[in-house]
Amino acid sequence: MTGYYKVEFEALARLVVDLAECADGMRSAMRKLKDIGPAGTGSGELEEACDDFQEKWGYGIELIADATGGITEKVALSGRLYQRLEDEAAGLMQSVKVADTTMWAVRR
Repeated sequence: MTGYYKVEFEALARLVVDLAECADGMRSAMRKLKDIGPAGTGSGELEEACDDFQEKWGYGIELIADATGGITEKVALSGRLYQRLEDEAAGLMQSVKVADTTMWAVRR
């Protein structure tokens, strides 16, 4: 089976962490913009821009963060399934009895 596929378990684990941090980061940024409120920065233009961004993008970013959370769960599940299958395949390969072919090769 070597050479047909290779699952990078460490890379999958890093991807799960990165995706989770990404979703958390999006939510955190939107909370911070919301917390600025009408008088948080001292700059009317910046406050208006934050409010405008929150109004236009808040819902969409929340949906993206939710989708990222769902993808995170699926990637983690995939990693666990691949690991289980790899462990089972390795166990099966170790249990295979191979006939001693050295005598047969000498008789040729």
